[in-house]
Amino acid sequence: MAKPLSANLHAVTRRAFERHGFAYADILTQWPAIVGPELAAVSMPVRLRWPRGKTDDDTAGRRRAGTLVVRVAGGRAIELQHEAPQIVERVNLYYGYEAVSGLRIVQGEIPAKATGKAPPRPLSPHEEARLCAALNGIREAPLADALQRLGAGTLRARRRSG
Repeated sequence: MAKPLSANLHAVTRRAFERHGFAYADILTQWPAIVGPELAAVSMPVRLRWPRGKTDDDTAGRRRAGTLVVRVAGGRAIELQHEAPQIVERVNLYYGYEAVSGLRIVQGEIPAKATGKAPPRPLSPHEEARLCAALNGIREAPLADALQRLGAGTLRARRRSG
């Protein structure tokens, strides 16, 4: 039986996230849960900068806390600065130890979130018929719905890429 994509996600993305100081993608994927949906819509973690030197004597061999670099839409930088102590506390609570000692706020453009994108183009009648035929034997409605969404997204992406 094939493994779900999520089982291999950490191995595939580990090097890219480590390059930006993130040991795991959790802070990126859980950013809305950490800071709340309103701040997550106008901000995003960019990098976790660790201080030079591996450990502190008083931390029993653990790495010292780093500085979380957060990009924020220009007009909301003051709000994020005001919320910085609470955000640091929430990130540390999420990790279960003092991973972050402070925030560095940089202003910049935030990529559009999935909710802000234009609706996807509809499938052509031919694509819709092919997809329905492929999913015809699946009896469980939730599985059929999920596979229909996956198939439609794949067909749309295939059409865009040529």
